[in-house]
Amino acid sequence: MVTLYLAVRMLLPLLAFALVAWLLSRLINARAARLPPVPLNLPAHSRSPRKKDRRLYARALRRRPGLRSAIVPASAPRRWYFAGTMVALAALAATVVAMPDGARFQVMVESLRGYPVTMAEVRVPAAAQPVALQRWQPALAPLARPVVMRYPITRFGGDHEARALLPVQVRHLDDRMQVAVPTAVDAVALQAELARLAGLPANAVSVQQADVAPWADADWAPLIQK
Repeated sequence: MVTLYLAVRMLLPLLAFALVAWLLSRLINARAARLPPVPLNLPAHSRSPRKKDRRLYARALRRRPGLRSAIVPASAPRRWYFAGTMVALAALAATVVAMPDGARFQVMVESLRGYPVTMAEVRVPAAAQPVALQRWQPALAPLARPVVMRYPITRFGGDHEARALLPVQVRHLDDRMQVAVPTAVDAVALQAELARLAGLPANAVSVQQADVAPWADADWAPLIQK
């Protein structure tokens, strides 16, 4: 995961810079194509230092002896390219600033691809679910999984230790409320504790092992810490 994060942290800003620069280049070229063409007065002899260029120019004059002017497409003003370069650099800087630290990045990746959880489920009316969740809050809040990643911050500097929490996830499905706990817990003890806090029989709460991807699955939301 550390290697993946370091690769993304290095390549993503460069990719953003290249993409913005490419889009701006296409925009500038499209705008320049709408400008009126520029007439040029041609000299009697080519001023190019290359012999090949002078020979080609002389051949063109022999074919068209009266060739003394030409029309060439207009080029974009330099200030357009300067402004485009500044915008691309701003995109690079914004991507660097917006890049999450290593621990937060790991939480994002795990939330997208999924991770093992202990899932507790209870059937209560939808109107009573907020009350049950509030009663479960003291037992569930400490079960968020801490994530720690240590990685070098510069080539010659020290290591940086980033910390984040993989939260407990909650989902409401009609008369069912599901809670996904990302830490390893005693399933029997968790079942008894949640049933006791909700004032329900122990068998009213079911606990099982599952895999959850909160960002890919529907309706999951992190438990609000209070």
